[in-house]
Amino acid sequence: MLDRTEQRIVGVLIEKERTVPDTYPMSENALIDGCNQKSNREPCMELRQFQVAGTLMSLMEKGWIARIDGGSRVIKYRHKVVEQLGLSSSELAILAELLLRGPQAPGALKPRVARMGFFSDPEQIESVLRAMARRPQPVVAQLLMAPRERDRRWRHLLGDGSEVAASGETEANVNPATLALPALHKTPATPATPALHKTSATPATSATPATPATPATSATSALGQIEIALRVTRLEAEVALLKAALIKLALI
Repeated sequence: MLDRTEQRIVGVLIEKERTVPDTYPMSENALIDGCNQKSNREPCMELRQFQVAGTLMSLMEKGWIARIDGGSRVIKYRHKVVEQLGLSSSELAILAELLLRGPQAPGALKPRVARMGFFSDPEQIESVLRAMARRPQPVVAQLLMAPRERDRRWRHLLGDGSEVAASGETEANVNPATLALPALHKTPATPATPALHKTSATPATSATPATPATPATSATSALGQIEIALRVTRLEAEVALLKAALIKLALI
């Protein structure tokens, strides 16, 4: 699973490979600029050099990128998404946009994937998304319709949950409660409630229908699990940064 910074770097590598191939593979400085650019990014980020350096090491350890040493004095990096997931050209373009801008509907994706060479209509984009969701290891998933939305959005499944926790920053991100509650709404009221109504001998028994509050309790539990996952992610990021610092000290 990839944290938010890892998702941004992988998305940038795919984007630049498709839109400006002369600049690909990319150096660390070019990646910093690509990650922090204001256009086609949601949310906008202000990553620093040490953050990108540590994340590049983490991505190499996970097998998502490769380091290119030959042909230039500057070390460059390329992505290994095709090797990892076996995606087609059109699937790669869609995944890049979901990594860079978060959940989107096919209509919103249409002009954005076109700049990466995937010219299609929303229906065809939806078909590709459904194929990506039907893979043995799904790469994307469709979200439930949110208020004031006309079309259901799709999100990638490469994240570790840290991108979900940023939901309060921008409208394009997903609210953790929105992800947890719809599934809970599908579960009917607990079967104990009807039994209580049948044995309504005393008024006190009717007070027990407090059980419908179960979704809130489950939602709190789900949010607690996300918080734990985020803490683990932060610790892993700190370890990666320490590794990068130790390697640089060893090279001095």
